[in-house]
Amino acid sequence: MTIQSAPVLVIGGGIVGASIAWHLAKEKDVIIIAEAVGGVATPNSFCWLNAAATTQKYYYDFRRRSMARWAEMGKELPDLPIYWGGTLTCDGTPDKRAEFQELQSTWGTNIRRISQTALAALEPEINDSQFSSVEWGLHAPEEGTIEAHVAAARLIAHAELLGAKVLKTSVTGFLRDGNGRISGVVTGCEKIHGSHVVLAAGLGSVPLLATENIKLPLNSSEGLLVNTKPTKKRYLNTLVRLPDLHMRQTLDGRICFGASFAGGKPGRDPQATAEELFKQVQKAYKNGSELEFGKYTVGVRPDPEDGYPILGSTGLDGLDVAVMHSGVTNAALVGELLSKKILHGIEDPMLDHFRLDRFKTSYAKL
Repeated sequence: MTIQSAPVLVIGGGIVGASIAWHLAKEKDVIIIAEAVGGVATPNSFCWLNAAATTQKYYYDFRRRSMARWAEMGKELPDLPIYWGGTLTCDGTPDKRAEFQELQSTWGTNIRRISQTALAALEPEINDSQFSSVEWGLHAPEEGTIEAHVAAARLIAHAELLGAKVLKTSVTGFLRDGNGRISGVVTGCEKIHGSHVVLAAGLGSVPLLATENIKLPLNSSEGLLVNTKPTKKRYLNTLVRLPDLHMRQTLDGRICFGASFAGGKPGRDPQATAEELFKQVQKAYKNGSELEFGKYTVGVRPDPEDGYPILGSTGLDGLDVAVMHSGVTNAALVGELLSKKILHGIEDPMLDHFRLDRFKTSYAKL
């Protein structure tokens, strides 16, 4: 097997790795290597598709472009669980909301200020007192949500239909050829050769790059999210950001919520924290007593130290990396751009902002 004919190896089965693998599989043999299809951080995500979580225009543009890519993928793959229900933002001070609206509007977001009456009309199941306390909110109708772990599994399944293979195992290191190029990976039981390797394993990327003397400037942070039991009743039409309570309803009927969209601090007793948050959710609805506590999760997020994705070259020929906190929003575009880079040598200018080498060389190396 020549290098050119060898498959591309994608390490990671979460939403980012799944998108990369699916995009690659449309043109190239792919092997997905992951301990779990669906990933580790992905199942514990709030799953909000948005461009709001930044104050940098270049990152806003990246996120908006990725949202558009998700819309395209949703048309190509109708079984992707995407819901474009919009967002109501009622948290933060009035001054902060006004500042946020001005910035988002200037950049191109369809966002408008709406009254208490309009808020209540959009979300009739929420107690009026929740909206009267904030006086007015913001409505961004183009934002959405996705059941990310389900989407990851379906993207991988679609990649398999295109010929991709899945190996449920862990990677312990990399192979090099005679020229020092990364030429594959080592798992617990075998060596797997490939034409290129993409590392999309979240926090698991840190120890793997350390085996090649590369430091990935990545931190971890915990976030607690809670889910009710599924209900057939539609409690929410949009994703709602109330003060100290962010909520959305999943496509299978659960209300997923947290102190923020990133999840709140779990505290010393996560169960008690989750139950207290659930009481707040019950009070937020006119018929909240009908809701039943389901489960809570404590997700551990990969957070690049400057807050922005790390994408593309690692400095080693044949090895790219894709790690970020906002993997759910960004995954669609990351998959598209990295596949073009790997298969055709096309470096999209947007990737320039997110290269690993933006960090000082002395810091990026162990």
